[in-house]
Amino acid sequence: MGYSFSDITLYYFSNNDSWEKEFTIRQNLVSNIYVDFFNGYKPKGTTRISITLENEDRIFGFFGSILSLNTAFDKDKYWTKKPNEQNQIILDTIHRAVLLCADKYDWDKTVFELAYHKTIESGFIYKKELKRKLSKDKQHYASLLIEKDGIAAALSVMFYDNNNNFLKNTKLFAMLHHDAFHPDKKNNKWFNNREFGLYTKNEEVIIKASLDSPDSQTIITPVKNTAEKLERYVRRITYTEITNKSDWETYWNG
Repeated sequence: MGYSFSDITLYYFSNNDSWEKEFTIRQNLVSNIYVDFFNGYKPKGTTRISITLENEDRIFGFFGSILSLNTAFDKDKYWTKKPNEQNQIILDTIHRAVLLCADKYDWDKTVFELAYHKTIESGFIYKKELKRKLSKDKQHYASLLIEKDGIAAALSVMFYDNNNNFLKNTKLFAMLHHDAFHPDKKNNKWFNNREFGLYTKNEEVIIKASLDSPDSQTIITPVKNTAEKLERYVRRITYTEITNKSDWETYWNG
């Protein structure tokens, strides 16, 4: 069995490191939304598309299953735009590059056109619900909902009855996109028949929601790490709002 299609990446090179980082976060958001709307479609022989932003379009071809190309991009114009306009520029760039490849390699363009319009309809908010898990008493399902907006990623627990009817949504926390905590199917579970959430290795940090409470709960239990280190880790991943330089400094310094 071959590998599935994983991602489209825009590579932006600049003498300004902060611009590169900001662009990378934003392009990751837009690309994730766009690719997610492929609904499992895989362009023939392709697992990734690697796009370098340059002055002109040029398709280099495949390196294994990775398709590489340059795409024309006006960097000066990009930085004069507001965030949502920047999102649109990134989407237009990705979509135009993909259509160039579709023409050359005879891919199904209808998939990409649909993904393009659905990305716009999303308002550039990425939403993905992970696999629902059944409680041990088989009375409820729960899952993690991931939402990204270009600045933060919010994680919530979605509760359902055993017929998959929605019951409630409890927010666990919001975190910066580049943080080290990545929720997946392996680090979330039912802790009992009423509580579901996330945990780190050895369950030193548990952040969970309950069917019986409107708020999430964080539990720190040192095993191999000190309480101080774990507390700092929790502060790092549970930021609420960052709007200026002072907020950033507070965040990074703990």
